[in-house]
Amino acid sequence: MESFKIKIELEDDTQTDPAIHAEASVEHKHDPGSEETLQIEFKSEIDIEPTIVGEPKKLFEIQRLREFGDVPFIIKRMEPQDFSISYRKAVSSVETILERLRRNGVPKGTGIAFRIANHTPSSCILILAILNHKCHFYCNDKMMLSKALHWQMCRAGIDYLIVNGHMPVGAVYFENLDSFLVYNEEYKLFKLKHTASDPSPEAKGTLPPNMCYTITTTGTTGAPKLIHVPYECIAPNIVGLSQKLNISMADIIYLGTPCTFDPSVVELFLAMQNGAAVLITHYSMRESPKRVLSALFPTSVTTPGITVLQMTPSLFRQFGANAIRERILNSSSTLRVLLLGGEPFPSSSELATWMEPQVLFQKQICNIYGITEISCWSMMHVLQSLHSRVHLGTPIDDQTVLRIEFQSKRNLQNVGRGELWLGSATRRCYIPETDDLDNGTDINSSVLYRATGDFVRRFEDGSLAYEERANDVVKRAGNRISLGLITRKIEKCLHSCELATCLWLEDLQKLICCIRSLEPKTKVQRRAQTFEILTKLMAAEQPDRFVYLQHFPCNAHGKLDKTLLLKECTLLAQPAQDILKSFLHDRLECVDVQNERTAKKLRLDQTDSLTNLSGYDLSFRHAGGTSFHAITLCREIGLQMCIDDEQRHLFELLLDEKVSLRTVLLFLDNAKLVTQNTKLKPIEPLLSSTVSAAAGSSTSSGLIITRFEKPAIHFQFYWKVNFNKCIDSPVAPFDSRYVCVGAHSKLLRTLDTLTGQEQSTIKLPDRIECKVTFLSEQLAMVGCYDGCLYGFNPLTGAILWNVEIGGMIKAQPFLSSDGSRIVVCSYAEDYNVMCLSTERQQVLWCMRIGKKAIFASPLELAKDQAVIICTLDGGYARVSLLDGSVQWMHKCKEPFFASPVLLDSSATIFVCAEVAGRVHACDVNSGQILATHAAEGNIFSSLVVKAPPTHMGYTFVLFGCIDHHVYCLRCKTGTGQNTSLELHWKVDIGGPVYATPIIMTVEPSDNLVFCCATDGRIVLSNLGNGQIQWSDKLTGELFSTPCYVESLRRVYVGCRDNFLYCMGI
Repeated sequence: MESFKIKIELEDDTQTDPAIHAEASVEHKHDPGSEETLQIEFKSEIDIEPTIVGEPKKLFEIQRLREFGDVPFIIKRMEPQDFSISYRKAVSSVETILERLRRNGVPKGTGIAFRIANHTPSSCILILAILNHKCHFYCNDKMMLSKALHWQMCRAGIDYLIVNGHMPVGAVYFENLDSFLVYNEEYKLFKLKHTASDPSPEAKGTLPPNMCYTITTTGTTGAPKLIHVPYECIAPNIVGLSQKLNISMADIIYLGTPCTFDPSVVELFLAMQNGAAVLITHYSMRESPKRVLSALFPTSVTTPGITVLQMTPSLFRQFGANAIRERILNSSSTLRVLLLGGEPFPSSSELATWMEPQVLFQKQICNIYGITEISCWSMMHVLQSLHSRVHLGTPIDDQTVLRIEFQSKRNLQNVGRGELWLGSATRRCYIPETDDLDNGTDINSSVLYRATGDFVRRFEDGSLAYEERANDVVKRAGNRISLGLITRKIEKCLHSCELATCLWLEDLQKLICCIRSLEPKTKVQRRAQTFEILTKLMAAEQPDRFVYLQHFPCNAHGKLDKTLLLKECTLLAQPAQDILKSFLHDRLECVDVQNERTAKKLRLDQTDSLTNLSGYDLSFRHAGGTSFHAITLCREIGLQMCIDDEQRHLFELLLDEKVSLRTVLLFLDNAKLVTQNTKLKPIEPLLSSTVSAAAGSSTSSGLIITRFEKPAIHFQFYWKVNFNKCIDSPVAPFDSRYVCVGAHSKLLRTLDTLTGQEQSTIKLPDRIECKVTFLSEQLAMVGCYDGCLYGFNPLTGAILWNVEIGGMIKAQPFLSSDGSRIVVCSYAEDYNVMCLSTERQQVLWCMRIGKKAIFASPLELAKDQAVIICTLDGGYARVSLLDGSVQWMHKCKEPFFASPVLLDSSATIFVCAEVAGRVHACDVNSGQILATHAAEGNIFSSLVVKAPPTHMGYTFVLFGCIDHHVYCLRCKTGTGQNTSLELHWKVDIGGPVYATPIIMTVEPSDNLVFCCATDGRIVLSNLGNGQIQWSDKLTGELFSTPCYVESLRRVYVGCRDNFLYCMGI
């Protein structure tokens, strides 16, 4: 093996000390039969030995912080006046909490997990208290369920937990020790309950002395792993940044990074090191970038703005180029330092849209770089020009060294590209997953190196530039391609305000290029741009799909969420094939898309020589397609094609009788396509405010008199489908064309309403008792016993997404009237109510109402943007859809199984039913009970309301009861009348009624009630008087709530004999 050493000088980016250079030691290893391995190490010539950090006082010790006196430490931006806490007051609060920890026997040196929604003044005080108790803190995801949290704490070797008072924690896993207030916020202290099945701590050895915090990586450098960070690792980082950025007591630092991301530690520690202040806002970037902008850079001259801002580039972009240029990177703004890190630094063209060149003389715009494995930052480059190459910079402190490793056969003068490693003799984190497996050589050496997983390029002047992630190199059709290189080539073809990222869809072996364009492009513009891009790329680099988006999603830490982005793009990965399949299914009846082996030969001549061919083996013409059809298809699909020749070739394939449809689909799969994300169409608003929001209500815009004769009722069975196990789920219809229902067999089926023919079948991990909610024809959602909410395509059976809720889901998932939010009520132990965004399924808020689970579905108050939720502990509450805040809450004696409903068209009264048989009419604004009626048995059925035209001023309320009766209550709803609930009729149907009755409108003024008993009886009665019109009995028990498709006059009901039945008039 041969070894060489060379010296390389690096200029200090900050230009604070031109005398500082670095020595590079290059080791050249040669192994016969393999590529040459080069290692370059960079070390400081000035100070090889590590600096001794601030002993005996650490930067967070209260004796030291007390010296800052009345200097502001925490500023909470509020209206009309900021809430401020000085260092003196903070120290006093810390001492109070320290006494609490001592009183509860929390030993020194242990770890304390910390679970908060967002940083608040009290969270900063708690972190200080934990550190001054000589413990280390471990911030956890606020959405983590108790079981997962217990497992993670066991693996981290942590026994204590502090949570916000409003966050529930499972008593099975944690023991409540104490609760206390910190600046009017309640916190609870828990101790972990250990069992024999607990996982053992991941760390095989003892944790480092002077432990400061434990953190979990996001997984960008590999699988997520635990990192134990001692004080000696983070302190040099803080001291070095303080010096390079000239942080002082005059600075205000935005504390906006989530506490689970280690840059948040830098923000807080930078302030404490220098007596500066941290600023906290009520809003986050995810909720409202505009409000965050107003809080950080207020227009009022009397309110101070921040001077130091640290963000990921993806999150910073959400302010918008105009706001960045006019409010943030403007010469008049208060900002002094901008740190952008965690992701590739913005390009020169994008920077030029953000600021004028002279701004660089007034503000420090920094590219900051590091990995959690050496928490937190390691290198920094201060931008000197908008047009020069952006470097990674030089080490922030004198204790960090660099090494580049790469495989190359080139000579030493052109070492070029390699993987960057960061090392230090003192900045050593303990990573059990890797350190406990090593043989000890590296761990005990003077310098411990960590792989960054990043490829960098070293230039002749010794500077380093980031190129891409090591795992961004993939193999495509025998060629190794670099996603980062392709992205850079594509970005050269884009406008300055546009971004691109390339994703590799492993399952389909597709290369997808996502382009973020703030302004929507026409189809012609998209085709022109993508055609230009293709001409600049080699064949192996050309994307299969171009997807245009107006927004790139961010994860919880503010980084580009490639997983979510890939999920969005996967739905758009085969749009041209979908267009053709949809056309074949809807217009050419001889092709059965769901089952290629079965052909509907409605148009085929039985004597034709192609009799043995069916489905996709047919040509387009033999399947019934015409030249006109081909032209129509080519126009629609051609708008997505980047190359005109491919559009012409598609037309030729469609008209060629020797080419099968299967071949056409294969051609489309390989074609270069461009598409644009289309959001779900929102629910149509109600045409009139007078239209009833109650289920089953009806109104008419005019009076139409029609003479008709009342027909005799002939009820008959049409078809039944076997689900292998009993069906307890309510049946859900879509647009009179399909019904969808799940069963205990874990099967979820979508069936044709007329024939019962299967459209799709999905098998979920556990049983299904939840009613399906349709968002569109191609997207529906259902809850499962496995604790997950599934989004699926009911036509194809493809599962599009799933969200872990944490407990059984029996209540139907609720979709807000504007289509933007989903509310899921469940049996989860932590949060029994969770609100998700419809578009991305991100958690918007979550909460726990009461102490038990929720069976009933929520009731929406659309005008008020609120929902009413009833629980199994007898509570009922009105909750804001916007933020989950409780507007009122009341308690009854017995659980609620029935879903509440609105009583009248004015949406001022709702009805709910306790299981004990009490039905209440309540005011929606206060929750006050206005009237009550007591049935003679338990109520598990939900409620149905109907305002019949023959009873003006009244609304009927129907429900089933286990006393064998179906009840119809008459409620006064006229203006100025006192609300009352009176029995109108009740009818004995021969068995307990658990299923909800449904109202069938047979003729304009002829309404029937269809109800089911648990003994299998099905009964049809008159809505006006309850008189039974028809009855029959199925072979199994009935718990499933049926549905009625009015246009077909058919009823669909699931039975415990394993069949779904279709019957009708």
